[in-house]
Amino acid sequence: MLNIRKSFVATFAILLLLPLIFMPHSASAAASSKEKASSKASTKIVYLTFDDGPTAHTGQLLDILDQYQVKATFFMLGPHMEQYQKATQRIVKEGHGLGLHGVTHVPSKFYKSAYSGLKEMQQANESLNKVAGVKTSLVRTPYGSKPYMKPAFRNVLLGQGGFHLWDWNVDSLDWKYKKDHQKVYNNIMSQVHNVNKNGTTPIVLMHDQEATLKVLPQVLKTLKAEGYQFEILTKNVQPVNFWNDKR
Repeated sequence: MLNIRKSFVATFAILLLLPLIFMPHSASAAASSKEKASSKASTKIVYLTFDDGPTAHTGQLLDILDQYQVKATFFMLGPHMEQYQKATQRIVKEGHGLGLHGVTHVPSKFYKSAYSGLKEMQQANESLNKVAGVKTSLVRTPYGSKPYMKPAFRNVLLGQGGFHLWDWNVDSLDWKYKKDHQKVYNNIMSQVHNVNKNGTTPIVLMHDQEATLKVLPQVLKTLKAEGYQFEILTKNVQPVNFWNDKR
């Protein structure tokens, strides 16, 4: 009987100690979980995108991105991928985002019909596959999707073709101010700050060209100093376009 009482007292004591043993750990784990969630929510992300490549300057562009340990997304033209095969292969090898920009980059040809645009993107995808052994479903249409990509066009390109349409919300205008690098830098930074202030992730439009090389290091250095993280666009990221078409 005495042994039973001792056993009961010992068991009861252990039960009383259990909350003291596990509660601090649970509280610590909960706090850690909250900190991680808060850190993720406060992370500033930016997507850099480059149109019209590859070009003779893509190697230098990739060198700059590598120097700052930044990844970007390239919306490429079919003929350019076949002309600059090493640059295309390097883009793929180094883990940058892959997108298509068509074949002709001529509005009257690309937007001639809903199916002409689809055909160009499919052809560009074949070029990417031929050169680098991969394909992508991300597309950016020449000069942006407005006003050309009306519902009938999008139903063919996105619905039937299975592509995902991307535009931008930060326009660097690097194609316009090729000699005014400060103007391009100011355009990017002011728009990035405004977009971020509105709670939206900046998607920056730039071009794979020689002039952009002059301003890119300054942009990367500043954005990094401001705590932005650079990510690439993939099929798993919800598309952002001027039509708000989420397909």
